[in-house]
Amino acid sequence: ILDKSARHYGVLYPVQTFSKNKEVNFSTIPFCIEANKPEVKEALIALATCLSYDVREISTQARQIIHLAAVFACNFPNYLFVAAADILESREISFDILLPLIWESLNKISDMSPWQAQTGPAIRGDSSVIDRHLQLLAEFPEYKDIYRLMSEEIICRKQKKADN
Repeated sequence: ILDKSARHYGVLYPVQTFSKNKEVNFSTIPFCIEANKPEVKEALIALATCLSYDVREISTQARQIIHLAAVFACNFPNYLFVAAADILESREISFDILLPLIWESLNKISDMSPWQAQTGPAIRGDSSVIDRHLQLLAEFPEYKDIYRLMSEEIICRKQKKADN
């Protein structure tokens, strides 16, 4: 798009979610840059390095893949937190009971791959717990479908890894 309207252009893409009234530490945010000319690239690198220690030159295709992966890593888990909050609130249980579990899950993937950190009834192949959970989700059909699909995908991936 920019190619048709400007001779010098680039993209400065911070890999981060932003919210009003929530401060972030820019120095740790990866900044991805693309540019159509070396002088634009140098200007973007200079700007980005004033903001962050992590500056990477990427292609348009890589940026699109990073954005897709970010939706899976950020937006979808956040919606699962919404689901968890709804389920708990339906029984007057505060969401904060899950915060230590959530933080530990996030911390684990600093030390091991997300797949190695995978836990729960699906990875254990515990169909009786999965069935009980699906019954408990009767009043949340939209979450029941998500639970079923995600459990099936975990079981399927585990089986594929075992077959290799």
